[in-house]
Amino acid sequence: MKSSHQNSLTSKFRKGLSERGISTRSIVAFVVFGMIILVFVLSDISGRKSGGSSMGAAAEVNGQLISIKDFQDEETRLSQYYSQLFGGQFDMDTQRNMLRGEVMNSLVTKAVTWQAAEKEGIFATDAEVRHTIMEELPYFKKEGVFQSDAYKAVLNANRLTPGEFEKKLRQDIVSQRSRQLFEVSVGVTDLQKIAESDLKATRFNIEYVALNSAEFAKNHMVSAEAIAKALTDSGFNQKVNDYFATHKAEFEKEEQVQASHILIRSGSDEGSVKKAQEKAEAILKRLQKEDFAKVASQVSEDPGSKAKNGELGYFSKGRMVKEFETAAFTLPVGKVSDLIKTSYGFHIIKVTDKKPATSAVLENVKTEIARKILQNEQFSDVVKSIETALAAGKTDEALSLVSQNKLSFKETGFFDLSQDALPVINSSQGLKVALELNKANPVAKKLVREGDTQYLLKFKDITKTPAVVNSQMDMLSRQKSSEVYRQWVESHRKTSSIEMNTALIQDSRQ
Repeated sequence: MKSSHQNSLTSKFRKGLSERGISTRSIVAFVVFGMIILVFVLSDISGRKSGGSSMGAAAEVNGQLISIKDFQDEETRLSQYYSQLFGGQFDMDTQRNMLRGEVMNSLVTKAVTWQAAEKEGIFATDAEVRHTIMEELPYFKKEGVFQSDAYKAVLNANRLTPGEFEKKLRQDIVSQRSRQLFEVSVGVTDLQKIAESDLKATRFNIEYVALNSAEFAKNHMVSAEAIAKALTDSGFNQKVNDYFATHKAEFEKEEQVQASHILIRSGSDEGSVKKAQEKAEAILKRLQKEDFAKVASQVSEDPGSKAKNGELGYFSKGRMVKEFETAAFTLPVGKVSDLIKTSYGFHIIKVTDKKPATSAVLENVKTEIARKILQNEQFSDVVKSIETALAAGKTDEALSLVSQNKLSFKETGFFDLSQDALPVINSSQGLKVALELNKANPVAKKLVREGDTQYLLKFKDITKTPAVVNSQMDMLSRQKSSEVYRQWVESHRKTSSIEMNTALIQDSRQ
């Protein structure tokens, strides 16, 4: 007995289909036959083995058997499809197990779909099957008239009875109809398409100021006199001491090496390694007479450093692969290494400088910390002043503070209302605030925070274009219905009793 939910779902499908005046017969005919006839016409199944598994079938889905012959036909169809897709480059011997896994999954899903459709009351009548064969499919016609002899000949050549073929056709019509019913009943409506199009027709351009302490510090240097004066205050000195205690690692420096290199890449096979080594050894001989930077710019196969004459800059331990790092930190300044083999190939390294590790000492970094604290305090004061002015509705004062502190507005560029975040700053909260702005009220009443940065938003411009329902809406509709259809099939598959003949997948020589 069908549940009330199933009856409701079926009624909705039929109502949606009827309201749109759609006949599934004509739509599915060629699609369905394309899924079947490629196997029957193209397959060469003479001499194929019937399996060898004790199961006697390819799979069983809720008591319905999927024959080994069906499995073999589907395997042939897919292998021919992939061979055409990849221009004959599809390697059956290498890919056979993967292909057979796909075949098994496809056949099981088809069986589940057909059974689920029947439970929902979705059927294909004898008249529909007969009409599809005799009227919709051109393959059995001669001069536009169905030929019974041609029909039987094609089926006989592929060792199929009319009953077997018509059963497959019926099942595939039902499965295809199920998908179409989802497209009709679950797809995006015309009203939704128009609403989405209207959203895209309205476009905003917003100005913003980014308030970030690090960026603020670049344009607001603190004088040496201001730092010296601040350090005479005991309270400020305590702030410096506290900052040093909690951020000591910032001021400790590891041992570093500055080096350049020449890389000759090699593969993993013996021939490739030998060829690369010979090339690298020839370069070593050149370096006995020629400048390292010049040679690196000519022959190195590391494009990043080659453009800089082989220079890698300073790096600490843990940044390079082990073999390279060991050689670089061991090599004296000014010396060129022998060949260094890594997973990348052969390296020739020249060390140009070294910096020893240093420990953090408060007296050495006190001025730096004091400058940072003063800049952060200045930044906090500016942000607080802007927030206070905005809250009081004094937008001119807020904008004046922006100008006085050398902050500048940038533009997001035009964006439509279908966005889920304000462009450039990538903020969903920013989008909500931006959409409240207009010519009469151009400046946001509060700052928008995203991570370590706060933004002041300002209305710039708005444009509207005629709404157009385009192909993107149709694609959205198909995506939506396909996802719901997939979930429907998957839910039935999870509750189905499925047994697969795994020997068909694993034995690539069956």
